Amino acid sequence: MRRNFIHLKIGAILFLIFIFYIGLLFISNLVSERQSYQQQVINDIANEQIRPQQIIAPYLKLPYQVQTTCTDEDKKTYSCNQTLFIVLGAESADWRAQFKVSDNTYKRTIYKAISYQNSMSGKGSFKAIDNKSQRHYLWDQAEIIFPIQDARGLNAKPILNIENKTYKFDFYEQSQGKNSFDLMHITTQQYPELIQKFQQGFKFNLKFELEGLSEFSFIPTSYEMTYQAQGNWSDVKYDGQSLPFKKLNQKNHFQADWKNIALGKRNLDRIALCENSQCFYQALNSRENPDNQYESNASRANISGISTQFLDPVNIYTQTDRAIKYGVMVIIITFGCFFLFEVLKQLKIHPIQYALVAMAQGVFFVLLLSISEYYAFAWAYLIAAIACIGLITWYLYFVVKGFKAAFLFGVLLSILYSMMYLLLQSSGKTFLFGSILSFILIACVMFITRHVNWYQSEQQST
Repeated sequence: MRRNFIHLKIGAILFLIFIFYIGLLFISNLVSERQSYQQQVINDIANEQIRPQQIIAPYLKLPYQVQTTCTDEDKKTYSCNQTLFIVLGAESADWRAQFKVSDNTYKRTIYKAISYQNSMSGKGSFKAIDNKSQRHYLWDQAEIIFPIQDARGLNAKPILNIENKTYKFDFYEQSQGKNSFDLMHITTQQYPELIQKFQQGFKFNLKFELEGLSEFSFIPTSYEMTYQAQGNWSDVKYDGQSLPFKKLNQKNHFQADWKNIALGKRNLDRIALCENSQCFYQALNSRENPDNQYESNASRANISGISTQFLDPVNIYTQTDRAIKYGVMVIIITFGCFFLFEVLKQLKIHPIQYALVAMAQGVFFVLLLSISEYYAFAWAYLIAAIACIGLITWYLYFVVKGFKAAFLFGVLLSILYSMMYLLLQSSGKTFLFGSILSFILIACVMFITRHVNWYQSEQQST
């Protein structure tokens, strides 16, 4: 039986690797559980305080009456008036958004949510309304509408400046809702002098401050639109039906510029599909999946928008989960070095000693997760790596009965953990670096064992 020493040892090593893999699955589940706690905190903040924001650029809603045929209860027809409306966007508009992004405004215990304060301004012009179709417009019911996803983010009512006179937007009484837009408007009933401006065309200027959570979506309604967004964040994702033609990303700063002549017309056409006020309101408040609060606003709404998402620069749960995926590779390399040491130096290492080293490396990931929840991920990785490498090196000093061999194992583990950290930081080239590293490791093993007579080693173990 002792002639099968190498085969038995390889079998024991493979069994320990399998057990270690199962342990990594439990640690990965722990990471997912902690991440779900963070997501729950973000959901609570969205429900109780502030949500991701989406605004639709102000547009003009103008009712008109047409004569039609109605039917009474006795199914008799009679002539009646029906109120319809048209929606008109600005001829051109230029929008500017200045974001102040932070992850310290909204937090609970150790969990944080990324939020922003958006100082937004826009200027543009509405052209005169052409009434070639001789419609009977109800000018005393005309209004400028400004829909906002969550008006809790406003610190004051938005102010619209029309030809050097300011007007404050007021809320629709029925507009507020958990999963709906908050509709704000300026009406000619409140400001009769606006009727002449609507008829002849006017220039406007709009400014407001809006607070939101993690994402901001802008829905243009003008026939020509330019939009610039900038702020103090570096990890930004652009989404929606139009991407920026120019963007700049630097440390703690981003800037992106859009220019489009199609989105506004498309949005107005979709809004105008409704023939009455009730349908119009439902169109604004429709959702494909209202339960999924963090699906991209621009992709789920029935309109075309521009989305700016602020991402966590270092998501500790994603990074830790990726590190766990490299855990099996690290333990295979470690066990492989142990096995080569046994073969080359003829010093037997007991499977229990293999298992203790594997447990120490498993604890590394638990330390990494727990420390990174309080401190920067890089520091957490460094502390966890030093602790585990130091413990394993100290233990191996007694196992291999020599300082030199233990020190070499410590250097090897340091290189492994350094390479793993580099792989974590090179998300775009992980596959390339991983394949090169695998090739180098195989080449090293083949070089070290090039003179080993495995049959002779098996005989010496008997």
